[in-house]
Amino acid sequence: MTGSSARRAIRFAAMVAAVPLAVAMSGTASAAPDAATSDPGGVTCEYIVFGAWSGGFSADLKIVNNGPTINGWTVRWTAPVPTSNVVGWSARMTQQGSQIVAVNMVWNGVVRTGETRAFGWSATAPSADVPTDITINGTPC
Repeated sequence: MTGSSARRAIRFAAMVAAVPLAVAMSGTASAAPDAATSDPGGVTCEYIVFGAWSGGFSADLKIVNNGPTINGWTVRWTAPVPTSNVVGWSARMTQQGSQIVAVNMVWNGVVRTGETRAFGWSATAPSADVPTDITINGTPC
């Protein structure tokens, strides 16, 4: 992929409480609705594929806290295509089968109201498909 097709983004919104919300999807980061304004009491997640090539990709996940302070976060998702060799930054990442887990580092675990945290990874995969089951601390994002 090249140009705008190589850069895809998805925004998800979730309340910090266990109340699932609607998912807003977009083909580009700039065209996605501003989830922070549509969900002022929760957490906004933005999944961004910023590089894709034959056999792999790199992506970021940005967490914006619009609710009460979060003291530690764990993000989980299922890789939608066979994925291996996950190497991350700004999070401790593990993979068991198709399940991928990212846990905060000591220095970025507290996310106060209005603050943003981001982490990223590169992986080997046949495509850069976006997962649809991302959760933060067990709450759909």
